[in-house]
Amino acid sequence: MRVARIARGHDPRFLWQVGATARGVGSLFIRSYERGERVHLAMLSRGWSGAVPDARAGRTPAAAWALGMVPPAIAVLVLGAALWTA
Repeated sequence: MRVARIARGHDPRFLWQVGATARGVGSLFIRSYERGERVHLAMLSRGWSGAVPDARAGRTPAAAWALGMVPPAIAVLVLGAALWTA
C-alpha cells in the first residue's frame, strides 16, 4: 500500500495528506481483522477446540525419552549386524 501511495505522488511530510495516511491505516486494520475472522472460522470448521493438543499426554518424561531412543537403538543394531557379517 505504501508503494502504491508513493507511485501516486503521496508525500507524508505534508499536513493535508494526514487523512490519506489515516484512511490507509484504517483500511489495513479492517482487512487484517476480517482476515483473522476468516481464519478463525476455517479453524472451527476443521474441528479446532481452542486448545493445543498435548502430544505427550499421559507420558512421563522418562517414557518420552525412552520412546525417542528407539529409532537410534534400532539403527545401531542394524549397523552392528551389517558390520558383523561383513
